[in-house]
Amino acid sequence: MGTNIWLGEDPTDPNDWSKPANWSAGVPTDGDVVYVPMGTPSILVTLDQTGTKLDGFRVELGYTSDIGSPKGPLKIKLKVDDFQYEGTGTAFIDVSVDAPGLPDFSPVIGRCGKGATGTHGLVLSGQKIKTLQFNGTGKLGVGTTPGDTLTRVETVEVSGAGSLDIGPGVQASAGDPDLTVSNVAATVNADCDMYEVDVFSGVYRQRAGFWHTARAHAGTIYASGDSGSANLNTEIDAEGALYNNENNTGRSFTNVTITDGGTWMDPAGTGTYTNVDFPTGMGRCTLDFGRDKRLTVADIP
Repeated sequence: MGTNIWLGEDPTDPNDWSKPANWSAGVPTDGDVVYVPMGTPSILVTLDQTGTKLDGFRVELGYTSDIGSPKGPLKIKLKVDDFQYEGTGTAFIDVSVDAPGLPDFSPVIGRCGKGATGTHGLVLSGQKIKTLQFNGTGKLGVGTTPGDTLTRVETVEVSGAGSLDIGPGVQASAGDPDLTVSNVAATVNADCDMYEVDVFSGVYRQRAGFWHTARAHAGTIYASGDSGSANLNTEIDAEGALYNNENNTGRSFTNVTITDGGTWMDPAGTGTYTNVDFPTGMGRCTLDFGRDKRLTVADIP
């Protein structure tokens, strides 16, 4: 038990997890902290490692090779909350947790690969993700493997300049995930229902599903696709914006609050609105609810 470094030095199978020569301390066993360093080969063979309980898994900065595949992700099991990823190759990793007193884990993604058209640099799945931190660049997918209905995420925090896709089957353990976006260059696309979304900067796009509460503080929200249900609470601050014109699909909004200076654009008028409030006036707002919309002023206190 202890530190175990991936080397990929087996002369015949340098991509096989199960070969002792590919490791600094033999094939990992319970309690090992696995390091995947720069300059080492891809990990592509014997990928189901759920029979071993690791104390950590770290893909280090500078690792450019691949891990797993869409049909065969690397499957690991943690008994300590230590998952860090900074590789820039293409990786598919499925993480489970099995330890007394450790009900979930909080992965830290320092960066990941850029992927290609229709693909991600890293696809991460797992049934017990508490807080996912995405702090860098790259294209990250969470629960985006087709057919994945098991990935559970409580909270997502995006503070880097990367792109994140949240898959259609992603849920929290009870309800829907929360999200915070705080980097001006970040883009987050959700294909599942979300609970609380705070966009301090950057772009958030609800491609499918709906939100319970979404706030555009100084970022931009796109309501894209048909939610099938109303977006319940939407708050636009003075520097925030919402656009309902990306694909002109019908959307319903309940309890909309727009601070003076905020932007709301729905030029095709495909949105349906209930309870729209301007608590600080609307003189500096940029507004377009569609040319054929009838607006009624309920009261002016």
